[in-house]
Amino acid sequence: MSSLAELSIKRPVTAIMVFISLVVLGLVSARLLKLEFFPELDAPFILVNVPYPGASPKEVERDIVRPLEEALSTISGINRLSAVANENGANFFMEFDFNKNLKIKVAEVREKVDSVRAELPADVQRILVRKFSTSDQPALVIRLTSEERDLSRAYDLLDRKLKRPLERIPGVASVRLAGVEPYEVEIALLPERIASHSVDLNALSETLASANFSVSAGLIQDAGQRFRVQPVGELKSLDEIGELQVTAAGVRLRDIAELRLKPQKTDAIRIMDGRYAVGVDVQRERSANLVEVCKAVMAEVNRISASGDLKGVKILVFDNLGEDVESSLGELVKSGWEGALFSLFVLYFFLRHWPSTLMVSLAVPICLAMTLGALWFLGFTLNVLTMMGLLLGVGMLVDNAVVVVESIFQQREKFPNDPVKCSIEGTRMVQLAVSTGTLSSIIVFLPSVFGSTTQVGVFLYYVAVPLTIALLCSWLVSVSIIPMRAARIRLPKGIRDVQIVERWKNRYEKLLRWTLVHRWGTIGLIFLTVLSAAIPLKLVKFDFFGGPPDRKFGANWDIEGTYTLAQMESAARQMERFLLDNKKRFEIKTVYSFISQEQGMGTRIELIDEAQGTHVESITRRAAA
Repeated sequence: MSSLAELSIKRPVTAIMVFISLVVLGLVSARLLKLEFFPELDAPFILVNVPYPGASPKEVERDIVRPLEEALSTISGINRLSAVANENGANFFMEFDFNKNLKIKVAEVREKVDSVRAELPADVQRILVRKFSTSDQPALVIRLTSEERDLSRAYDLLDRKLKRPLERIPGVASVRLAGVEPYEVEIALLPERIASHSVDLNALSETLASANFSVSAGLIQDAGQRFRVQPVGELKSLDEIGELQVTAAGVRLRDIAELRLKPQKTDAIRIMDGRYAVGVDVQRERSANLVEVCKAVMAEVNRISASGDLKGVKILVFDNLGEDVESSLGELVKSGWEGALFSLFVLYFFLRHWPSTLMVSLAVPICLAMTLGALWFLGFTLNVLTMMGLLLGVGMLVDNAVVVVESIFQQREKFPNDPVKCSIEGTRMVQLAVSTGTLSSIIVFLPSVFGSTTQVGVFLYYVAVPLTIALLCSWLVSVSIIPMRAARIRLPKGIRDVQIVERWKNRYEKLLRWTLVHRWGTIGLIFLTVLSAAIPLKLVKFDFFGGPPDRKFGANWDIEGTYTLAQMESAARQMERFLLDNKKRFEIKTVYSFISQEQGMGTRIELIDEAQGTHVESITRRAAA
């Protein structure tokens, strides 16, 4: 390390240009880093869904679950495999270790599914294999309600005026409408007319399946020209469908059935503040910047709302990950600036010399800029976890610089006429201490970086990497830039001792003498101090992610038995009515309920702003009472 200090002192222009290049590269990289709420993580779960509507759960269990379960259970590394059979098909849930390569496991699952495809019923049309990732979370969750319109029949309007404009925004992968379904033709056969006309139902089914078509018949070449042949037999209206001939005797479809145009059957119902609601989930592309996509989508939503195309429809934004990222990162940046400012004053309080204080404080922005450049080259994003790692390192970045500066100035007090030699010698004297301190701080996080992956470790990885890089940059700055600048700073003269610091030093000296004389007593006090920590440790709450309670929270309702969707909706409306009747008491802003026969019932409650309300925990206790 003394060679680095000596090289920096003898080649100052080279050293300065190297660090300027690194800082500029870091600042440019900071503009290129994608903003995320959480880093893109693949959860070790795989879901296999086999749609098979119309069958009984026993048939699904016998014909689908058993052969697939036997095949999937042979995959190595499975911690848990569960299967559910119902009247709509089968679902398989597979859980693996966090250190398994999920992409390889997904390929293995697809291979096993294909190997038993011939054993499954012939009318199984598709099998879906899905993995879970943090990037699958919708960037924006919007809910629509209306007192003037029936939104359950407004699919065409919402598709044309809302969904398609949002899908055209760069960075938007898909927009999903939930709670409103497209229209379909319902053909209600009349049994007495079928019997009177002697209609064969199997032949009728084949006729209907082959009547609506649009296929390519290839190309015809004639006299140097090519013609594309495409027979089209699409049915475009109810009248055309009704005129379809279904028997050789000339019986039309309208003669034996009633035709209706109605929305498709929905498998879930959404209610918000007592009114029917429609969900709009906006999914972004993985390579897109989350904040920019959310801003563009919100600008388009505001334009649509102001245009009057959705007059009478109330648009509420439930979740906006872009705003969450900006607010979270903004708070972290604010905390970082405050911490850096406080460290600046603390350094001056002890050094009592502004040039030295600024020289030491310069390590913070230089190291942060270099770390951002390294994160971009490593493929990281700027999210809550990486920012946390950077802020944890802010207070530690000046440690090495302070040690080196103190050692250099001690040498300059002895040899005031040779600043270059003092800078080299002062750096050499503390080289072991600086290296040991840096490595001891880094080695704590090495298990999170290189160790086995766990549910907590997968998040700590994104905290440990930026912190490790920042500390390594701090070490590099302290053994190169710091001695180079210290060799050119005049030795401070006439600095008055701070009385409070001198008193602390005297008291510490007395305490140190007492501990050396009473060694066993000191060991006993240390042991009792460590032992006393066990008492408050039992009172500390354990949580995966800490922080204050959010003003939005949900409740899931356990349902005993099997009920129709209408019965579940009736129960949900009773519960919502109670909450809305006590809106002021519970400080409720919005109540949103989700009802599904497969996923059960859930309610999400949004409270009024924190400045106008009380603590969330007190409200939940009152609601439970």
